[in-house]
Parts: sequence; C-alpha cells; structure tokens
Amino acid sequence: MTNINRVLTHWPAGMVATQDWLQARGVTTDQARKWLKSGWLVRVGHGAYARAGDRLDWEGAVAGLQAKGADGQLAYWPAGLTALEMFVGAHFLSFGRFQLEMWGRPGKSLPRWFSEHDWGASVSYHNYRLFEGESGEHLVTHTPAGRDYSLLVSAPEWAVLEWLYSLRKTQLFSEKVMLTFEGLGTLRPPRVQKALEACRSVQVKRVFLYLAREFDHMWYHRLDSGSIDLGRGKRQLYPDGKLDREFLITVPERLNNGV
Repeated sequence: MTNINRVLTHWPAGMVATQDWLQARGVTTDQARKWLKSGWLVRVGHGAYARAGDRLDWEGAVAGLQAKGADGQLAYWPAGLTALEMFVGAHFLSFGRFQLEMWGRPGKSLPRWFSEHDWGASVSYHNYRLFEGESGEHLVTHTPAGRDYSLLVSAPEWAVLEWLYSLRKTQLFSEKVMLTFEGLGTLRPPRVQKALEACRSVQVKRVFLYLAREFDHMWYHRLDSGSIDLGRGKRQLYPDGKLDREFLITVPERLNNGV
C-alpha cells in the first residue's frame, strides 16, 4: 500500500491532483477514497482531489489539468489574453472578475471537475484548430509566484492571435485591443513570423498585421509578409468602416490613415 506521507511530500502545495496523477504514484481509487474519509484529502470534483487545508486557485487547477493523456500530448493550456497578461503586463486592462481563457486540443472538452468548480475566475474555453502543425512549440513555461509547480501557456506571439480569434468582429478595434497592442513592442520577430505562417485564419492575420503597422512596432518591419498567406478579397470587419487598402479590411474611420 502506498504511503500517504510519501505522496503528500511530492504533492505540490495548491495543485489539484487527478486520479491519473495519483495512480501514476501507486495510489488506487480505493486508497484515495480512504484518505478522503480520513481527512487527508478533499474532493474537488469527480476524479480530482486536493490536499486538506490547501488554498486552491485556477493556477493549481490548470496544473492538475495538464497531466498528459495516453498519447503523451498536452490537452489544455491557458491562452489568449490570459497568457498575454502573464508575460507582457496586460493585467492592468482587467476589471472585475478575472477572465481565464483556456484552449484545448480539437475534440477535447474540459472535465467536469474543472468546469463546474468555482476557481475565482470566469472561464472561457476554445478548442479551435487555429494553427497548422501544432507541436507544442507555441507553449512556454510559467511558474506562479510562490508555487512549486509550473504551467505551460501560450507564448505571447501565439497568444495574441488566439485572443483576436476569440473576439467578435465588433470587438476587434476596441479600446482594450488597442491598449493591449500598444504594449506588444517586445514580441520576437522570428516567433511572430512562425505564428503568422502557421495561423489558419486570414481575418486574424490581417487584423494583427494592420494593428502592428499602426503602432509601428519594430518587429513588424522585420516580418516577411510575402511568406504569410493573407488570402484574397476584402473583409468587412467594421460596419460602415473605411477600407484599409493594404490589408483589405474595413476599420473604424478614426483609425484609418489612408494607406
């Protein structure tokens, strides 16, 4: 029988443990139930547990969620604006309840223990196939302050494309988007190039490049636009907007510089 003290010693504080995580450490379902009754563990939801007395938050939940499946691939990760907030300081744009943006592999749904628990955040989940040939290179490691576990989250260059894809057309040129984009001056050109070449959404790529040009970020001038598929034809994104003749999208008149 697996010793409870040994398991707790290697269980990072604040991390949710799934039954798969426990079984990988020799803990059977029956043992987990006994430890639950004994007060060593608390149930988070079906098939998920936490150490008794731990303070739980969304980061600890994601750490538990990121146990790899049978095929060895990561199934879920924080993405979009959530990832941007971690790396480029966009958190000053968040108001009220924290918005957690999660993405997952196509065909994957969030487990009920995650989706039905209140993690102190409003969760939005997407599992679009936005990028070609996703191999994990779009993910980077983030270690929450004061924690002994790390998360894999979207790199900023991919996260901004994920975020734009999740927005409605009426939100694409909002103040929040403009303020966030203004702060993206530190993106890395090779990674931006790779993300844009892999992105399947023509709309997202055109909006991204339009905004990068408008803010005149240095990395924008180092991109090879000829290697990025921007499709053909016009895209009406903003009602009664003006057509930007370079990227063939309609934008608010207040933004159009006549290019």
